[in-house]
Amino acid sequence: MINKDQARSVAALSAAEYADVAALRHEIGLRVSAGDFDWVVGLGADIAGQATAEGGPSANHLAVLGHLLRSLAGCAAPESLRALLRTPLSLSPDGRQRQREERALAALVAHGQGAEDIERVVYGEQADTVHPREFRACLLHELVLTGTPVEDSPALLAFAHKLAVEGHPLAVLPLHLLPQEQGLIRPDGAAPDWTWAVSSLAGTFHSAAELHDTPLMRERTAGIDMTEISVPATAEVMGAAVRHWRTDSNGLIAAQDFWSPDPVPPQDFPAVFERLPLTPWEGERARLHPSTAEEVFRILLTAATRESAYGPGQHGAYGRLATWRSLAGLTGAPADAPVERIAESVRQTHWFRPDPGPTWFYDIAWDLAVAALRPDGQGIAVLAATDTD
Repeated sequence: MINKDQARSVAALSAAEYADVAALRHEIGLRVSAGDFDWVVGLGADIAGQATAEGGPSANHLAVLGHLLRSLAGCAAPESLRALLRTPLSLSPDGRQRQREERALAALVAHGQGAEDIERVVYGEQADTVHPREFRACLLHELVLTGTPVEDSPALLAFAHKLAVEGHPLAVLPLHLLPQEQGLIRPDGAAPDWTWAVSSLAGTFHSAAELHDTPLMRERTAGIDMTEISVPATAEVMGAAVRHWRTDSNGLIAAQDFWSPDPVPPQDFPAVFERLPLTPWEGERARLHPSTAEEVFRILLTAATRESAYGPGQHGAYGRLATWRSLAGLTGAPADAPVERIAESVRQTHWFRPDPGPTWFYDIAWDLAVAALRPDGQGIAVLAATDTD
């Protein structure tokens, strides 16, 4: 139970000053560190009750409950995890917002708690009737992204099978990391702040030498005539990893698809790329660098999981799903193809990184561009996206 002073703090939370909210957040940290989880759970229940009594949560309600949940998620102990799952995971009456918050919390739990504790507490007997289904589905696939050997756990495998039977969207994802995803595994001896995420989407991997077209390339490809065949459905799939930049923010997405009856030799790609009517560059020359499937995967997954300028990210589980959808569109694989088949197309594709230009790109923090020469050499796909605050 929380004491009378804290009860008064909760009752006045809607109109509380910043210092009062900060003091309560500090108290939460102390209580979690001390293992006083009953107090923390009681505070969460009182916040939820007060928000309901006032007809909806205030910004302070949301801030304090969010801090409470993050503190519990980051305290690696089964008692902390049980306390978190006894606490309201969301105060939102909006189902879509509540789902987003559960997805975000799943990512925090996967990185903050031990896999064995998660398996026992979240996926044990009777868990189906206790913990939110979507939270558990996301947590399963967030664990995959941490490199946890999910397939070695009977409980996790059983839950994954239930998701497949139900036709859950995440059920199509493999329960292990594919070759293109191996860069997500934390290296031995990595610094405490190590992350697989790309620190800056634009210009990150340009240590590779810039590619230039040459007179000989132009001569060899003079007869290759690329025709744009872009259609909205394909563009939507290609842009899946960055769709939240547009739907929840101010983003622009350009997804273009080209085809030629004559295959493009990979070594001559710069000369053909230079002639493409690409929306983001509007006639300007785009500097081009070679890339790899692993780099492109990390770039797209980083974009998918991170927040846009004015909205939330898709988080790890759905970010991974969106990334493979984008890769399907870029490589020309069917959007509903098994991920392993898409991965094979990704492996056979030649990848490039065009530099964002100053005209179309906002050049703040949300810019990316990737280009794919498809396995048959006849198709070229280019995805570019930008967002601004």
